[in-house]
Amino acid sequence: MSEVTEIKKEFELERMILFSDAVFAIAITLLAIDIKFPEVSETANNSQVLKAMKPLFVHFGGFIISFFFIGAVWWRHLAIFRYLRDYDKGLVARNLVLLFFIACFPFAVSAFTENMRHAFLLPVIIYFANIAFTFFAQYFICHYIFVTKKDLCYPGKENEKKYLLLLAQYSALIFLITMVTLAIIYFISKGSFTSVIMGLYILPILMVILKRRIKKIKPASLKSKA
Repeated sequence: MSEVTEIKKEFELERMILFSDAVFAIAITLLAIDIKFPEVSETANNSQVLKAMKPLFVHFGGFIISFFFIGAVWWRHLAIFRYLRDYDKGLVARNLVLLFFIACFPFAVSAFTENMRHAFLLPVIIYFANIAFTFFAQYFICHYIFVTKKDLCYPGKENEKKYLLLLAQYSALIFLITMVTLAIIYFISKGSFTSVIMGLYILPILMVILKRRIKKIKPASLKSKA
């Protein structure tokens, strides 16, 4: 491959990464735009203002959770693409699928925070399904460049690549188990809203297990960048 061709491919790969970064940044920005201070009358007292601000607390909580989640996905995206030296249509397509679900976050968060009420599970399903699909999309990217098309990456650093692949795989598996568990609870409890919400506690438990398991195989070179 000539030097000119190599430079051209590096430039095109950089464009794809910059485009991805822009989608991540815009998604986070749109999450913040949806948070607006409630309109209160000039004669409102403190208790009335606090009452009017209750929906704001829910929105801000959704923003904080989603901000750190999108940030974590972006960090993994950065770590994965660090090893790329080339790209193809398959990688571009998989990356666009990931960006699609990242771009859907403002809608998913809005559905979740604006419609949280008893016996209405659809917003919960939309929000956690969007998270699950995001993790699956990132896993498919990892598998594609680290297993299916290894020639897209620089040679070496096999332990680091294996770690990132397992991290993406375990994360996708956690949300798959969570979604399946919630579905089982839903049918057993005959659609009980409280039972399904309580079932969400399985998620932090699985995440703690993942952190302990994956920490044992994390390469030292990545620990310094965590």
